[in-house]
Amino acid sequence: MQAILALLSDSKFHSGEELGLALGVTRAAIWKKLKKLEAIGVTVHSVKGRGYRLPVPLELLSEEVLREKGLPNEVGVKLAFETESTNSDAKAYIANGLPLPVLVSVERQTQGKGRRGRQWESGVAKNITMSFAWRFDNGPSVVEGLSLAAGVAVARVLKKQGISNPGLKWPNDVQVDGEKVCGILLEMVADQDVCHVIIGIGINVEMDAGFMTQVDQPWTDLLSKLKHRPSRNGILAELACELVEVCKRFESGYGMKHFQSQWQAYDVLYNQVVAVSSISQQHQGVARGIDEKGALLVETDGQVVALHGGEVSVRRG
Repeated sequence: MQAILALLSDSKFHSGEELGLALGVTRAAIWKKLKKLEAIGVTVHSVKGRGYRLPVPLELLSEEVLREKGLPNEVGVKLAFETESTNSDAKAYIANGLPLPVLVSVERQTQGKGRRGRQWESGVAKNITMSFAWRFDNGPSVVEGLSLAAGVAVARVLKKQGISNPGLKWPNDVQVDGEKVCGILLEMVADQDVCHVIIGIGINVEMDAGFMTQVDQPWTDLLSKLKHRPSRNGILAELACELVEVCKRFESGYGMKHFQSQWQAYDVLYNQVVAVSSISQQHQGVARGIDEKGALLVETDGQVVALHGGEVSVRRG
């Protein structure tokens, strides 16, 4: 399906005959391919006598373009049209002993997960679904707070794209104007002193509302907030560069200490009344930023409690 999507990506009309010649198949086979695209959520306009077109241009992911836009040579690239989960693909990549770091990204993810097992919707070739894997030789302790630092990396990239006010909501949400635009999910594969970390990131670039009907919180996408259509390859390349620097900083042992003040500069909950709940306990109080390990500080009756991640959710009280 990627081949026919690439031919249609310019949003111009292409006849069935033209598409068939380009792909070496019959017009009937082209019609079946187009029906498959529509079945996974791609809108295809059909006009008798003119052919088929997409309603808007589409930018497919390309290693060549990623390199042109600054993706470091030290970062391996694994791109595909469709997968169940980029984090799962990154785990398989690690299990095969292939060199790290690596950037894994796809046009369509069918079983992406957010925090607490929620489904992460991504559409087809319009948003960013990626995993970035890094090897830490100093054990799991050095990565404490890494998911928060990844949030800083995303916020920095969004500012470069023209988003003036990205915000971070503890622990792993990136917002614009109080609406979620990105989620981050960290997974670790530890083996004695070696710790492989997979940073899964989903960014709403151009989200179809139909994919978000089950989402239970306010959301937005970059296209809604920008005057230009952002480049998915450009965002991916910039984000990979930021994540390389983040991981190097954590590798040196000065991770969250370095990013604490940077994270708090984007903190949307600071000085807000919040309710924090986990499986075992509940807290209400005023959010006071984060500590050097990335724990959320909540003040209740003059006492400040440090709350760590896991099954903790935060809602403004």
